[in-house]
Amino acid sequence: MAITAIACIISGVFGVLIGLVIGFVNIGLFQIALIMFAGILLTFYLWPYFEAMKLEDASRIVPLFQFIPVFTLILSSLILKETLTLKQIVGLVLVVAAGVSLSAERLEGKMFKPRKSLWFMLLACLMYGLVGILFRFVVKEASFWTTLSYEYIGSGIGGILLFLLPRVRKSISADIQQIKSSSGIITFNNGIAILAQMSESYAISLVAVPLVNLIGSIQPVLSLGEGYILTKRFPNIIKEDISKKVIANKLISIVLIFCGLYLVYF
Repeated sequence: MAITAIACIISGVFGVLIGLVIGFVNIGLFQIALIMFAGILLTFYLWPYFEAMKLEDASRIVPLFQFIPVFTLILSSLILKETLTLKQIVGLVLVVAAGVSLSAERLEGKMFKPRKSLWFMLLACLMYGLVGILFRFVVKEASFWTTLSYEYIGSGIGGILLFLLPRVRKSISADIQQIKSSSGIITFNNGIAILAQMSESYAISLVAVPLVNLIGSIQPVLSLGEGYILTKRFPNIIKEDISKKVIANKLISIVLIFCGLYLVYF
């Protein structure tokens, strides 16, 4: 959370810079409050995620992010009054199910038991899904850059709120030398994260939020390819299970993912 606080404050500064360049636009107090709240959620959704990671292995936790499109489908229907066709809903269910299957290959059927970590991850998914919904709600009435600027300022506020927590300040003080020595990596990582978030936000300004979040379900496909290549090239550093049986099972899930995407987008 210490690194998160620093990264979000940097995002807040970036949001202010965007506002200074394009000019701060008054889009209404309610709209500004909503999008800044979305920025705060963009900071704090990581809290339940980290709590879940403390309780379970990453291989049991990361697949649960596949529930984000489910939450955004529900929220977009309730808040934005946006609906998908039956074919798109079938495709969404197919992609989510295949994505969970692909990511959760080693979960041994235990993932859906009501463990404490599950509730933390459902909360994280709900919070992240609400970020996209609120962005879509505001950007329909305001420009993309204005909306993004206020969202990032809200993220900066979230970082400041984190910084006010004694244990976060204590962590920063204790690890200040390590943070300084890793400043280059942290800056690069934060830059990539900002670009990724901007790309996602721009996509949300164009189409319904569930359709954007659904693309995230191909992440396990990318991870499979990366894991295979890295295991072959650097077996002493990374060792993924690339046996024929595992690869075959994952390829089936990948085919189902692309079938689902076809139903959604074509």
